[in-house]
This record gives sequence, C-alpha cells and structure tokens, in this order.
Amino acid sequence: MKIINRNNRMEHEMLLVDETIFSLSNGFIGVRGNFVEGYGFDQAKQSYMNGFYNQYSYKYEENSIHFPQNGERIVNIIDGQTMDISMNGTTVNMKNGSLISLHRSFDLDQGYSIRKAHYKMLDGKEILICEEKLVSFVQKELLIIHLEVTPLNFEGEIEIRSSLDLPKQRVENKMDPRINIAMNPEVSIEKKYLKLSSAAIHAKTTKTNLNLIVSMSHDKDAIYEESSSGVEAILSCKAKQNSPFSITKFVIFTSDILTPKYLENNTEILSITLKNGYSFYKDLQKKYLTAFWKQSLIEIEGPSDLSLILQYNIYQLNSSHSGIEAFNIASKGLSGEGYEGHYFWDTEIYMFPYFLLTNTEKALALIKNRFIHLKESKKEAEHLGSITGAKIPWRTIKGTELSPYYPAGSAQYHINSDVAYTVIKYYEYTADVLFLSEIGFELLVETGRFLLNVGNFENHHFHLNSVTGPDEYTALVNDNYYTNSMAKYHFEHIVSYYQRYQSELKEVITKIKLTSDEVTLFEKASKEMVLPFDPSRNIFAQDAGFLQKPILDLKSIPKENFPLLLHYHPLFIYRHQVLKQADTLLSLFLLGNDNPEVLRNNFDYYLPLTTHDSSLSKCIYSIIAAKLGDTSKSFEYLLDVIKIDFLDTHRNTHHGLHIASLGGSYLTVLFGILGIRILEDSLSIHPVLPNEITSLKVHFAYRNTLIIISIDSKELCIKVDRPIQIGIYNEIRLIEDEYHCELYIQ
Repeated sequence: MKIINRNNRMEHEMLLVDETIFSLSNGFIGVRGNFVEGYGFDQAKQSYMNGFYNQYSYKYEENSIHFPQNGERIVNIIDGQTMDISMNGTTVNMKNGSLISLHRSFDLDQGYSIRKAHYKMLDGKEILICEEKLVSFVQKELLIIHLEVTPLNFEGEIEIRSSLDLPKQRVENKMDPRINIAMNPEVSIEKKYLKLSSAAIHAKTTKTNLNLIVSMSHDKDAIYEESSSGVEAILSCKAKQNSPFSITKFVIFTSDILTPKYLENNTEILSITLKNGYSFYKDLQKKYLTAFWKQSLIEIEGPSDLSLILQYNIYQLNSSHSGIEAFNIASKGLSGEGYEGHYFWDTEIYMFPYFLLTNTEKALALIKNRFIHLKESKKEAEHLGSITGAKIPWRTIKGTELSPYYPAGSAQYHINSDVAYTVIKYYEYTADVLFLSEIGFELLVETGRFLLNVGNFENHHFHLNSVTGPDEYTALVNDNYYTNSMAKYHFEHIVSYYQRYQSELKEVITKIKLTSDEVTLFEKASKEMVLPFDPSRNIFAQDAGFLQKPILDLKSIPKENFPLLLHYHPLFIYRHQVLKQADTLLSLFLLGNDNPEVLRNNFDYYLPLTTHDSSLSKCIYSIIAAKLGDTSKSFEYLLDVIKIDFLDTHRNTHHGLHIASLGGSYLTVLFGILGIRILEDSLSIHPVLPNEITSLKVHFAYRNTLIIISIDSKELCIKVDRPIQIGIYNEIRLIEDEYHCELYIQ
C-alpha cells in the first residue's frame, strides 16, 4: 500500500505547506489541500486550470519595444471546495474551537486524499470531520469531495453551506522574485445559474476574456441560492450522537480554452457524473493508477519512507501533465501560484525524461506544445534581432516571452537546444521517423536557425556571445559551455537527419526552405563551436570569462543569507565564481560524457562553488557522483532531492511543489543509480548501488516493451514482456524473458 501520512500538523505554516503536499491535480485542473470548512481566519482556497491566465502590464523605467510589455499569470479560479459546517448554529473551524487531532493521508493507489479532523468547540461539543477529495484522471473536468460529519458527544442540527465562490486575494512577499501574487481580482462573475438540483457560475478573466463555467451538485437534496460572492447549496439534518452525516459534492470545470461549447459540455458532464456516482469514479481512478504504477513503479529498500516519498514524487509529477498538447507543465504544476504558473526549460530537462521512459504519448504532447507555438517563437526571434528561426520563450503560458528581466530570462538561449534535446531523445527512444517529418525536424531547424543567426564565426571558431547558461548566478557571458555544447549537439543532429532521411523529410525540407548551403553552415558551426577549456585546471570553463573572477567564499556567508538571490544585488553575484546550480556538469550528464577524469576534475572544481540555491541542482551532482562511483555522496544528494518538498528544505513549499525537482528525483534513480543511457540504436544500463540501499526495483518501458530491473548488493535481474536488446555494462545482450548477472562493484 502506498499511503502518505502526516498527522497533527496544526500550526499555520505547517497547514500552508500541507496545502501543497495534499494538492490534487490531473494536469488540467488542480486544487490545493484546503480544509473545506476553512480555518476560521483569512484563507484563500486555491483552484487552478492549466492555461487559464490573466494579463497585467509591466512597468519599465527604461522601456524598449523589444521587451515584453505584459505579464501573464495563472488565475486562482472559482473556488469549488468550500463546504461551511454549522452545528447548532456554531460554525465549525479553528476560530470557534480547537483541533484535538488532525490526520491526513494521500492514497497513491486509490488516487485521493483523506483528512480526519477532530474538533472541540468552545462550548465543549466535539465533532469529527472526515473528508475525501478526488480530482479525476479520467474525467479531467471533475473534482469530487465526500464529507462525513459526526457529533461525538451531543445531538443536534447540522447545516452545510456548500458553495462556489469568487476566490479571495492573497498577500505575499513582494520582494521575492519567484512570487507575484495578484493584488486585484482576476476573474469576475458574468452570470449565475440556479436549477433544482445544481448551480453554476460563468466567470471571465478581467483582461484576457477567457471564459469558465464551474458547476456543482450533490448526492443529497439541497436548496440552491445566490450568495454575495457566488452560489451556494444549503443542506440540513438532525444528527444523532456518533452517527455520521455524509454528503458528496461534484464540481465540474470547463472553459473556452479547449472548446467553444464549454457551457454545453459542462451541463453534459455534470449530468453523466451524477448518474455514475462517486463509487464509479473511485473505481476508474484505481484502474488508471494500476496501469500507471505498472509502468512507473520504483521500490527502494533502505531508509524509512524513502521509497514512499519517491513514489509520491512520481505520482505528483505524472499528475502535473494532462497529456493535452495545448498545455505544458508549470514549474509548480497546479499546486500553487509560485512563478505565476509559467512554463520554463524545466519541462524539457527535468520532467520530460520521466514521461519518455513511462508514457511516450505524454512525452510527445510536451514536444507538440512547443511546436504549436512556433509562430510566437519566431516573433520572439525577431525581437532579439534574428531575421529567421525561432526563439523558445524562457517563461511563458501561451507561447509568448514573459521574462521582464532579460539577463536571467531571454538571454538563456540554451532553451532552444533543450527543446531540440527532447526531439532527439524522443526519436532515439521511439525510432519514429514520421515524428521527425511531421514535427521534430522542423522544430530542430527553426530553433537551430536562431542560434546560428545570433552566433558568429571568428578565426575558424563559432561563438555564442551575451548568453546566460543554466546557472543564473552568472549572466550575459560569452561562450557558456552548456549553451555551446548543447548547440553543437543540436546542429550535429540537424545535419545527420538531413543527410540520412532526405526522402522521408523531403516535404518538410521544402516547407521550411532548408538548403544544402544552410546545412553546410550548421555543420561548420558545429565543428568550430567554442567549448572553453582550461588546461591548467584540466576542466571545462563555465564560460570564456568565468575563471578570471574571484571565488566567492560560501563558508563566510551566514546561513540565513541563502538563497543569495534574496539577499545580494545581482551584480555582486555576477562578478564572482559562484553557482546557483549545475551548469557545465549538466551538459556532461546530458551529452553522455562518461570519461572519469573529465567528470572528476569538473565535479571537484564546481561542487565547492555551488550554493544549490536552485532545487534543480543536487539531482545532477547526485548523478555525476554515481558515475564516479562515489555512491555515498550520490545517495546524500538523492535524499536531499527526494525530500525537498516533504521537509520544506527550501522554505517555500507553501508556494507549490517543485515539479522539476520531482522529476530530478526520478533522474537520480534512473540515470544515476541505474545508469540508464539512451542512444539511437540501443538502451543501456550501468547500475551501481549505494551501501545505504539494500535493493532497488524499477519499472519503465522502451519501444513497447515493459522492463523491470531489480538490483541488490549481489545481483542484477532484468525481466521483459517481449524480447529486446539491452546494453548491460557495455555488452549488448538479447533478453527474451529474464536475465540475471552479478552486480558490478565500482
């Protein structure tokens, strides 16, 4: 059984963190783990719809027509969670009483959260509230709340006011660049609908004019009325001592971001949902998750809860992606408003590999999302002075660049090659040439054209200047190693695919007007790409000028001054050798550089300079440490990565889950401990097992084959459901059913 438990966490800060931990999503809608009855003090219950955003104006003291003029942020939509509970006229919450106990759980096999809250009211009456909450993976518009209320030491009248309401506004720290919460209402009510057994609200965003219908109904009769902030259903009954009163609430969310018939769809889905009932959707949820765990399960025998928390991470990572190509994955998923609901490079580098190894349809949808916004990306390339090609936006919701701070935003050209990397890996993993002809090759070329145009040749060298790499503590540099090495890889594959698949790619080559001369230029740029190297240290330099800067003594900085970005001016940070996260080492991992000397020298140099202020950092250091055979260090970082949200180690889990870090925890196991390598003609593994782990079992899929790999201190076992060739410790073996060998001890 995969059940997460967190008990008696009743302090305000803990409640906010657990709103995130118990958030539910299917990648289309998401709700935070709010108490349906509320806390009794100001609380903004939060619900989100992917791609449902509003707009606001940026203000620059020194503006430019080439800067983004408007920001976009995900909207806290109509609240469908609220179910106010009154006992004999007294509202049940923490203001009018106290919590004797609070038990919360998340069933990863059944797909819903459970909360049991035991209240003692000021007059001595005790009430038990049991709540189940489910966001359907199958019916993506559906939220279900099942509530039981039990008087424990008295009899009396229970009244429940179940509502749909305009969301309350929240106040957050405006000095934190990672957070930008709306101070004014983002949605307005256009119309309220009341029927005998349901109610609904038509809401619209105030700037973008996106439309939303939210409806509700219940499995018991109620009186539906308008309220000052929306609509409500009123139910009441006489409750006996120790006799629970139960009610199930069904909430449907539809919008014109997917269909112009959002009102008709909402009515139809609500009708079907009521006929099917709660048990039907619980069964569907369980069937979905049975199939999901068959492809995604990881089991670790080791420190307590490690396996379970990793499974939670995988569950939430999968939940963040709807599989609908209209949507990408926000950095907080649909669990919070951190980073305004924007999509970043996180998707390609830290999340995409999980979907590639477990659900290629979802992986393909992520690539398609970038492809359908090529028009906007080409416009951004023009803003940056490139007459051809496409520049993938650094942060976006609907395909336009939203980064107002270009040194750490638009200048991160590497996102083009990050997207190209997913195209290449998807093709290598699936061998789908049709994908290249329909989507992949065009995406490779258009993103490559931008890099070719903004770079320059000089004395038989190709440079990419004034760029920012993954390490945002170093900005606007020349020849960032990560950017250049990824661009080289990008260009090489444009040339390779052009040369190998002339016939298959003929139509798209004509469409994008790709000439042999241009391909020759890509080849020349790839061969002459500058990859900064320092022979005295025998390392790759992070950029052309990085090693000339003084080293920032991280040991001298007070612990409370991390992350540095919240306490020091960017120019102070930029003029030092200091890293927010892995940069050069990330390239070495992604591009498969397994040379022990190269890895060791670069690891030893950059590790002491790295603050790990980004949640994306330690997973890469864990993988490199595993490659070097330093399994103890690898495991240390693995633990940190897996527990970032559970232990709130970055002190901002209340803003939402670190979705890319959830992906990072998957990467550390699959690409670190298991040592997976994806090549065009094969899949290979090179597992190493830390002493702290007794055994590891991993499920994933490769070319329609389910693969289950188990390792312990002595043996490696591979099971497949159809014959397949796999590289094991650099030897290709045909595995027809099951294979065993000794585990290599590094």
